[in-house]
Amino acid sequence: MLDAPAPRLQMSAHGRELWIDLDRTALRMPSLPPLGRDAMPIRMLHATTTGGHTHIIVEVAGNTGYAIVQRQREIVLRLAPAGIATNPKPPPVARHDHEDDDDDDDAAPAPSNVAEIPHAQPVAIHPPTPETATTIINPPIGNPLVMIDPGHGGYDPGTQSSNGILEKDVALAISRRLYYALKARGIRAQMTRDSDAFIALPERTRRANVADADLFVSIHLNSSPSAATTGIETYYLNNTTDRATIRLARMENAGVSGASAPADGNLNYILADLRQNYKATEAASLARMIEADTVNDLDSQLGIDVTPLGAKMGPFYVLVGAHMPAVLVECGFLSNYNEAQRLSSAQYQEALAVGIATAVVRYLNSEASVGNL
Repeated sequence: MLDAPAPRLQMSAHGRELWIDLDRTALRMPSLPPLGRDAMPIRMLHATTTGGHTHIIVEVAGNTGYAIVQRQREIVLRLAPAGIATNPKPPPVARHDHEDDDDDDDAAPAPSNVAEIPHAQPVAIHPPTPETATTIINPPIGNPLVMIDPGHGGYDPGTQSSNGILEKDVALAISRRLYYALKARGIRAQMTRDSDAFIALPERTRRANVADADLFVSIHLNSSPSAATTGIETYYLNNTTDRATIRLARMENAGVSGASAPADGNLNYILADLRQNYKATEAASLARMIEADTVNDLDSQLGIDVTPLGAKMGPFYVLVGAHMPAVLVECGFLSNYNEAQRLSSAQYQEALAVGIATAVVRYLNSEASVGNL
């Protein structure tokens, strides 16, 4: 994890070692041997900083495949020993689902950001001045598709404010603005609904799967027993023991069959499947980007100091079954009078949509490198 957007990394393979270099950085991560079998096939992690240059060496045991991707404030490295995955795939980047598995030792270094090295501590980065949140990034390659899902609809209004502002209406308005914000940035987009219609929760991800979407973004509005609570939070599918999240999930899951939440057994089965296939990892990266860029855009465009409540995991059924990274964005609290008024304004909705679109483009612009050691 990086404290700020990092400069472009340089990567090279040297026998059984993978060298990762970052300029203009400071490092808070010790050199160490990994502990426990979960860290295999890593033998040793060497990390040093000299004169503002960080040099990381990952030494592996035996024939090992690697995949590395750099994104906004993250560098993720995946390693797999022979017999498990000799050439592990990188996270979804635009459309690479059907690439062949040829070795790619000479792949270009990853220019975006993620670093999950076993037992690593946070990395302190001192990069050049970061881009502003409103910077328009070149469209990603591969003609990616984003499925936008306006929450609730039809006879399912969702939550509502004290003066009658309905979640289903605001979610649809923000989703429409997100659709056009993505189009303006060269991203294909579709919506699960574009009218006041009820769509069952399983049908929403089914439509994304049928369309072969690269990302699934569900737009919702929040509610809290405390009228003072405000802010934005973004969720990805996974289990949790947090009571507030469980309460929220129960409200959002009420539309599964019109009234009841899904059976725990079915949800736990799919959660396990998601963890196995790294969907949760990629969705978490997207959630963090949406959280950061949306808050930044609201501040820079409107001068509004919005509370970032964080990227969190939760058992939201609307995310179940997605074949792509899927997130649920709670854009604000209708239970807070002032925030509800902002959420119903076109200007605020537009700034929200631009922030989410900025994060989506940054995520899709991530580049990966794959090879073998």
